[in-house]
Amino acid sequence: MSIRDLIPTSDAGPLDSLANNHIVRNFVGGLRLMLNDRTTAVYFWILVGITLLGVVGPMIAPYDIEQTQYDDETGEVLSAAPPSIDHPLGTTFAGYDVLSRLLVGARPTVITGILGGGLILTIGTTIGITAGYVGGRTETILMRFTDFAYGVPLIPFGIVMITFLGVGFLSSILVIGLILWRGGARVIRAQTLQIKQYPFVKVAKATGASRRRIIVKHILPNVAPMAIFFLALGVGYAIMLQASLTFLGVASPFTPSWGVMIRNAFNSGYMSEAWWWSLTPGLLIGITVLSTFMFGRGYEDLITADGESVEADTVAA
Repeated sequence: MSIRDLIPTSDAGPLDSLANNHIVRNFVGGLRLMLNDRTTAVYFWILVGITLLGVVGPMIAPYDIEQTQYDDETGEVLSAAPPSIDHPLGTTFAGYDVLSRLLVGARPTVITGILGGGLILTIGTTIGITAGYVGGRTETILMRFTDFAYGVPLIPFGIVMITFLGVGFLSSILVIGLILWRGGARVIRAQTLQIKQYPFVKVAKATGASRRRIIVKHILPNVAPMAIFFLALGVGYAIMLQASLTFLGVASPFTPSWGVMIRNAFNSGYMSEAWWWSLTPGLLIGITVLSTFMFGRGYEDLITADGESVEADTVAA
């Protein structure tokens, strides 16, 4: 059942227009194809679960993240206490509940992935499509700029930019987006060069379609599978790089992300003794990054194996 089937035929308003939108059809068709593949669907639902954890995590945390826990019998601070019934993931050196900090830390981690990945996708796709479709001097300038970005070392660039922008949660995400777009730009440019030679694009040019319409209606939907792949890569890279910057001390230590938890465990000197403190956030970061990579690769492979995107099928028909 398609979106159009769910909308009454008597209503030809905004919902009908949404159902007939080529980008919506392309997305729905790709999502349906993806969910039919078990492996890709598993990674997709893992990402959905982590996203939901970011939404409801702070609401279901059993303790406040700054609340020091005490032993009921002795009254002493539960400093680096091992997992127990009251504290399933143990406590930190300062006596904070690890499970609560893990649940609260899911939100900034998810926000980092979404904003960082979105920024990477936006910059990379814009430069790639513009360079590939417009061509000429514009392409030369944009691609030389991309080559320059490839020569910039990742972590040192992040440290220098943080120096100018200031240590903060959003500034670290901005730094991530300003450097990691380069890979997607090159690949999407190459795809755009191929797509603009397709017959339906040449027909659209011959009928007088504007450059903007051709890009939005024909180019963008057909590079969408590769763009989604780089979005997934961007989400994973953003989370990893933000955790790396936090560990180095050049990102905000006051935002309780999973990367901050690992840094705090390392700085306390109890990382080996209180293994539960850093193990759980490290595992969740690893699972999240792995799931984004595998989901992006699986989605791109499925769409490619299908022969062409849903939008291309529609145009050909």
